[in-house]
Formats: sequence, structure tokens, C-alpha cells
Amino acid sequence: MSDAATSALRFADIYIDESSHTGHRYLVLGAIVAATEDVPKVCAQIQAARLPELPARKMKWTKVSIAKLPAYRRAVDAFFALRRTRTADFHALVVDTTKQRHAVFNQGSSEIGFNKEIYQLAMKCGRLYEGVFHVYPDRRTTTQTTEQLRLMLNRGIKKNYGDRRDWPFRRLQFREPEDCVLLQLADVFAGALAFRLNDHYRKPDASLAKIELSAHVLARAGITDVMRGTAPSGPFTVWHRKLQ
Repeated sequence: MSDAATSALRFADIYIDESSHTGHRYLVLGAIVAATEDVPKVCAQIQAARLPELPARKMKWTKVSIAKLPAYRRAVDAFFALRRTRTADFHALVVDTTKQRHAVFNQGSSEIGFNKEIYQLAMKCGRLYEGVFHVYPDRRTTTQTTEQLRLMLNRGIKKNYGDRRDWPFRRLQFREPEDCVLLQLADVFAGALAFRLNDHYRKPDASLAKIELSAHVLARAGITDVMRGTAPSGPFTVWHRKLQ
């Protein structure tokens, strides 16, 4: 979204999904941000682009195949076609899990550490966009309630940025990815980044479809080196978190 569009944004939806959550060096969280009033239009465009090979409820990075690759490419292209109006943006947060110190900072819990990264990504969106937000993370099992996280976000943005908005994070609810096109696309983008970051594309048995799709996503985003962050704002950004 342009600076003018951002300042005028009243309500925005934030859809958050992750890739390589366990067992890999780099964890990637991805958020698609769209003006709430534009979400139906954005979803319809992406859904139409992936038919007929890829019906509803079926778009997911782990399911990318040669047979469905053209549909995935069209869905990606449909998102980037929105650049003309900047109706939707994607922001990724990358964490080097070898540098996490759960015993010191997260009460020994990787779950608490993961929730902190969701907090950081949502806070970035709160900094970049004015207005109020509805946040929809991918449904998962956690001991932390969505209301606890929403409270933390509102307190954090007030404390760190002196925000004058009245509790900008108005809603935080888990969503089923099968029922949400933008969560599915966030999963694909995060997966494409994690595939390169974790060197999965170098493995002898690497999926050719995923190699092609990952390269396509990065080319459309203008990213030549996944190990380097991008500018903080823009239609597709990557933020490498520096852990203490």
C-alpha cells in the first residue's frame, strides 16, 4: 500500500501463518495485510486464478506438485498483480532458531518463544499501518489465549510508540487455513522463503515443483538474496530478527 493509502487505511485484516516451525534452522512467519473492505475482492481474484487445477481448501506449500504448479504460479501472480492498487502486502519475519535461548528468555518453552515472534510480526504491522486491525493467525494448539496476545499487542504499541489510537488491535482470532485463502497464500509465501533459507532446494531429492515455485515467488518479489532483509515497508518484505 502506498504511503497515502496506508495513512488513510481505517480497518485492516492481518493473516499470519508460519513455515518450518520445527526441526529446521530458519523459522519463517508470514503475514498478509489487506484492507478489510478489499478482502473479499482479493480472495476472489486469487481463488479464480488457481482454478481449475487447485480448488478451494487445497492450497498449501507442502502440497505443491508438478501437476498443480501452474495453478500455484497463477495464484502468486494474482497477488503481485495487486501492486497496481497495492490492495495487499506480505511481510515475513525470519528467526534463526539456533540463536533462540528459551531457557533464558522463554521459561524454557519454545511455545512462548513462538508466540513472541507472532507478537513481533503483528507489532511491525501496527507500526506500518494506521487504523485498527483484525488479526487472524493460523489455528494451532497453544496455552496462551488470543485475548492475552491481543492485550499484549495493544499495551506494546502504546508503550513503545505512544500510539494515540484507542486499542488498534480490536480482534485476534484463530482461523482455519482451509477456509481462508489469504492464510493459504501466506503459507505458500512463507514456505517459499523457508525452502531457500533452509537449503531444502539443494537436497538431491528436492521437489522440482517447489524449486520452481520458490524461485518464481522470489523473482516476483525482487529478492535475490534471502539471507538479507528488505526495506521495512513495501508489497513484499523480509525481516531477519536479531536475537539477543
